[in-house]
Order: sequence, then structure tokens, then C-alpha cells
Amino acid sequence: MQPGRLGWKKNGVCVLLAGILVLGAAGCGEKNGDETKITPSVQPEITEPAPQPTEPAEPTRAAAAEPTEPVKEVRTNFYVSTLDEEIPSLSEAWKDYFSVGIALTANDLRNELKEELILQQFNSMTCGNEMKADALLDRNCPVLSFKSCDGMLQFCMEHGIKMRGHTLVWHSQVPEWFFMEGYSNQKDAVFVSREVMLERMENYIRQVMEYVNTTYPGVVYAWDVVNEAIAPGDGDPDGMRVEDSLWYQVIGADFVDKAFEYARKYADPEQKLFYNDFNTYEPAKRLAIVKLANRIKEQGNIDGIGMQSHIGMSYPSLDDFETALCKFSETGLEVHITELDINLDSNTEEDLMKEGKRYKRLFFLLKNLMDNNKANVTNVTLWGLTDDGSWLNKDGKRYPLLFNQLLETKPAFWGALLDDGIPLY
Repeated sequence: MQPGRLGWKKNGVCVLLAGILVLGAAGCGEKNGDETKITPSVQPEITEPAPQPTEPAEPTRAAAAEPTEPVKEVRTNFYVSTLDEEIPSLSEAWKDYFSVGIALTANDLRNELKEELILQQFNSMTCGNEMKADALLDRNCPVLSFKSCDGMLQFCMEHGIKMRGHTLVWHSQVPEWFFMEGYSNQKDAVFVSREVMLERMENYIRQVMEYVNTTYPGVVYAWDVVNEAIAPGDGDPDGMRVEDSLWYQVIGADFVDKAFEYARKYADPEQKLFYNDFNTYEPAKRLAIVKLANRIKEQGNIDGIGMQSHIGMSYPSLDDFETALCKFSETGLEVHITELDINLDSNTEEDLMKEGKRYKRLFFLLKNLMDNNKANVTNVTLWGLTDDGSWLNKDGKRYPLLFNQLLETKPAFWGALLDDGIPLY
């Protein structure tokens, strides 16, 4: 079969979601759905011919045939080539709940087949590395260069895809010379003062936002203003990251507050500002994030919390994930699932099906909490398109995403769609 262009049936989502189990209890918590068994009807045996009327008769109420619903075929083939066959669209399926995003690299957009799959499935995009400080900062001037992400921003603008700006202030992937006097990269370089570093931070945030919002107006709808600033084990009373954060060491604990202050100052009015972190389901980290978010909310400078959600097959429990999601939503802020993947180190059919169940239970949890007004999730972003391109796949033996290297769907894809063929348990 010759590969065809990708497509999908927008009405297909109705078929996929028709058999979703619905939880009866309103509130945070997981429930097991009851299985519904379908018993075929049995027709009575006729022992003698029924008399034939001599004239057409009006049908009586008792004789009227009851309409019957067709038995829906349950999917059994989960490995569908997206090059040859139509598949449902994730973004279309979840449009009444949240946007569905994808984290990409510039190389992903150089592949025409991947590009078609991206356009079919997603309506939000995040740059994997191309908008981080080490990709934008040029020490020689120093100036900012956007050649790393221009093509990705242009792609979004041309195709009507929204982008999450990732990320403005992060302790990692920012060059040390950015904190030094004279932008020196020598071993004996000296840190600048707090005041100078605040000026550099504000100038950096201003330049990034002004360039993006002027050159690609309306493309970026949300910014990860600060990333991973919480590390309760570092000893700060508020749980701030200390040991490997030059932002903290040069400016102080309030660098987060200042970053959000500057971001609000230069952001377009419709852009949302987020704090983003990993392991948000850990109790100590969750409490520190809530405290931080509430403080910045009082200043009027934050709109949401990002839960990165790099999770495993059994950890965290969905109970812990649910608790964090509910606690973050109780702040009144939006929640984004920003970097979702499930670390799986086996590609047996049995384990891939288990991964599909894990995805289904997670998306089912999101749907249930939103249906019962217990969570305000406005975006879910997968951290990568295919298994072979995942950041986890350094050894070639990780299978964390929805599509394999052949651009085939996996049970994980159908689980994210809540397909009846993927059991919850």
C-alpha cells in the first residue's frame, strides 16, 4: 500500500467516547467502573404458523418493534500505521476539555510525515530546548539570537498552532557566564551584584517576550516563567532550590517573584504565566509549590501551575497525582500537564497494553475531575512524538509515548482516547 496523506473523521470521537465508564460520585478519588454484560435476546420458538390478515391492519402498540442499538465493535488492533489509515485526532477528541500539545525539536519539523501527524493530532506545541537560555544567549555581544526557534514559531504561526513558551528562568541550561562580571567564562570569574543580576534578568525577559510577540503575534499563549525552583531538601525554609541555582545564589529567594513581576510587565494581556515543576505529587514539594503560587497570585502575576508529569508505570499512584491536581486547582489557578510521558523499558505486547491502561486511567481521571468541577486543566502536552525521539530513550530501550518509530499508534494512543478496547484495569 502506498502511504497516503493523514486524515481523520472528526465525528469518530463520538464513537470512541460512547462507551466511557462514568463515575457516580462527585469528588476527588478513583472508582472502579462496573462491567456491563450484554445478553443476546432469545426469540420464542413458534410452533405453528401465525394467521395472515386478509386486509392490511394498523400496527398495534404491542406489535410495534422496539428499536435496537447496533452492537459496537470493540477495537482489537492497536498498532495502526498513521501513514496508511485514518485515526482519530486527540485534539479533536478532547476539545471540550483541554488543548492537546506536543513537545518538539526543530528536527521533527524537517520530516514531512511527522509534520502531517503533528498537524492532525495537536493544537499546542512546546519547544523542547530551542527557547531555553543556552539556545538564545550569545556571549560574544552578548545578544539574543532566535535562530534556534524561529522556524518552530513560524510553523506555529502558519498552521494556527498555539505555543507554550518554555522557559524564561531556569537553573539549568543557562550559561554560568551570564551571572559573572563582564560575562567572563574564566574559572576565577566573580558574580555580579544582586542589582546587576536583576537588571540582566529583566532585560532578558523583556527581549525574549518583545521579539516573540512582535515577530509572531498571537502565537505564544502561555509562558513557563520559572521552571523547577523548588527543592525541599536543600534547606531553604520555603523549600526553594539552593545548591545548583545561581539565580538563588546571586539574587536571593525572591528571584521567582521578580521573574513573574517582569514577565507580567512585558507579556501581552492575553498571555498566561505559569510556574512549572516536576515530581509535583510529592507532598513536601506540592506544599511548597502551593505556598509559592499563592504568594505570587496575591501579587497578581501568575495564572497557572505546570505539572511536568514524567511518571512511571506504577509511581506515582494516581491517588497522589489526583491529590496534587486538586490542591493546585484549589488555588484558583489553571493547571497544565506540561511534559507527560510514562517511562516503560519493555516493548512486549503485554507491557505495551499495560502502558495503554496507565494512559487511559490518567486521562479518565482528568475527565472525571473536570466533569465534577474538581480540576481546571486547560492543556495536556506530551513530551515527544515518537518513542525513539524521547529524552528518556538514551539507550534505545524506552517506550514512553503514544507513537512508535514507525509512526504507528500504540495502545497508549488509544488509552489516551479512552477507547473501549483498552480496559481501565
